[in-house]
Amino acid sequence: LPAIDLGTGRTATQIVAGYGHTCALLDNSQVSCWGSGYNGKLGYGNTSSRGSNASLTSPLAASINLGTGHTATQIVAGYGHTCAILDNTTTKCWGESSEGQLGYGDTIRRGDGANEMGDNLPAIDLGTGRTATQITVGTYHTCAILDNATTKCWGAGFYGQLGQGDTNKRGDGANEMGDNLPAIDLGTGRTATQITAGAYHTCAILDDATTKCWGRNYHGQLGYGGVMFDSLADTVDLL
Repeated sequence: LPAIDLGTGRTATQIVAGYGHTCALLDNSQVSCWGSGYNGKLGYGNTSSRGSNASLTSPLAASINLGTGHTATQIVAGYGHTCAILDNTTTKCWGESSEGQLGYGDTIRRGDGANEMGDNLPAIDLGTGRTATQITVGTYHTCAILDNATTKCWGAGFYGQLGQGDTNKRGDGANEMGDNLPAIDLGTGRTATQITAGAYHTCAILDDATTKCWGRNYHGQLGYGGVMFDSLADTVDLL
């Protein structure tokens, strides 16, 4: 099994896999993506795939334009979109936005056309003075732990994966992000220290070392011993 050619002298410090695409954070803090370019999730300003045949091998080393002078500190990949936390603590997402999963207050795809990336790709509004310290993505939703230890999710909510006690989507319309996007209630005085998203559910490790999950539970993935359960009321029994 050969090593992937990430460019002369380049190595990966972080790697993520979405649905049909892969991205790596390189040792120079640049981001390179390959695989399916559908909906612009690779972030190269087109929908072309990369890495599927010999003629497309060398472009693997191409860096995504995240803005003048900016690099990434964390990357995540979902079904049709990709997100990064940048070195200036802002967060940017690109690719599919049919459910508002990019968090820009619309359903416009980004990264699939010219002049959509780089300085033209805005930072996501997470609230006045707020930045993300950790981010995760599912099929159609995105979640972040913020610098004040609160957790916010946006995108599709049809299985309760946003943790707001309803099935509404958020981030696809005006005035739904920023200070208007409520933090998730994880319990009195509780905050999240780690968060991860599956296809249609979300889980978090809390500051008291308990674990909670919410969203779709068709296969028991929430860990509560039942199905079709999306409450945040109980912690998962890991024993």
